[in-house]
Amino acid sequence: MLNKFLSLDEFVTPSLIKPLYLLGLALIGLSAVLGVLGSLALLISAPAAALFGLLSTVIWSTMAAIGLRIFVELYQAVFRLHDRFVGGHPKDGIPE
Repeated sequence: MLNKFLSLDEFVTPSLIKPLYLLGLALIGLSAVLGVLGSLALLISAPAAALFGLLSTVIWSTMAAIGLRIFVELYQAVFRLHDRFVGGHPKDGIPE
């Protein structure tokens, strides 16, 4: 791994995409759990605020997970395009 890192012949980032994606999902999940717990703590004193907190936590968590997935797929697409068109022309023929 150190030779691969120091040689600069290959990109290291594509091998890091999946672990970083899983770390991002874990952080989104952790923040969702904390948001739900915070909303439940408000349930007795301010029920309307608690319901708003639960709803916003669900919406934010869903949108964050979708946004992370889109970002990761775009990032992978850039590296796949580079792998395919390295040197300025496709390795395999362009389909007609």
